[in-house]
Amino acid sequence: MATESIVAVFKNMPRRDEGASKKAGRPIFKDREVVEIRFGGDRNRVGVFPAHAVWRYQVDEYGDNRPVTYAERFGEQYKRFKANKQQVQDGTSLDDLPFLTEAKRSELRGLSIYTAEALAGLDGQNLKSLGIGGRELKNQAQAYLDAANGSSKVTEMASEIALLKEQIAAMATMHSQAKPPMDNPAPLEIDDVVKDRSLEALSDDEIKAQIKLKTGAAPRGNPSRETLLRMLADADKADA
Repeated sequence: MATESIVAVFKNMPRRDEGASKKAGRPIFKDREVVEIRFGGDRNRVGVFPAHAVWRYQVDEYGDNRPVTYAERFGEQYKRFKANKQQVQDGTSLDDLPFLTEAKRSELRGLSIYTAEALAGLDGQNLKSLGIGGRELKNQAQAYLDAANGSSKVTEMASEIALLKEQIAAMATMHSQAKPPMDNPAPLEIDDVVKDRSLEALSDDEIKAQIKLKTGAAPRGNPSRETLLRMLADADKADA
């Protein structure tokens, strides 16, 4: 049976303490934590078990069978019980199902069906207990849950897209601040390139460019490097 159709309610049940009663010479009772288990669609099937009795064994990360108590299995309900809060079954309340009338909600609760998940999970004899139209109610509940699940995925995707857009915009802003736009960058003067370099490190073409920059005319022909250096020195003197 699907776990959605199981309803667990914890409570204190008085239990006679035989040892204390004999010693006191009168009946002595102590509260005992128990869980009442009901099954959706079956009003006659009820089980009462100690809250800390073993519900089942499950294999842990080390490969050992570990006992799981009812209090652990239905942990949220047990926490609410210990906090003196109302215990509610996990899932979508019947109040949220628009296709149910108040009379039908009351009928379902009388069958220990409190959520859309429990209604959608009914099968076999428990489904038959709903009577005529029970299968349709089950299908409507499942369709409601499928639609809600689809809507939540669409909403989640939209949130992720919006977050990505914000991150891209932030990165674009950081990039623009790091490198200011240069619509009309100033031309790089040859002096800016060679001013920190020795003449020996300059190529012949760089020396020619420097001479043209200083005199307004590039050397003609293919003068020797010695001639180029002398022409550059003369240009520097004239420039001074």
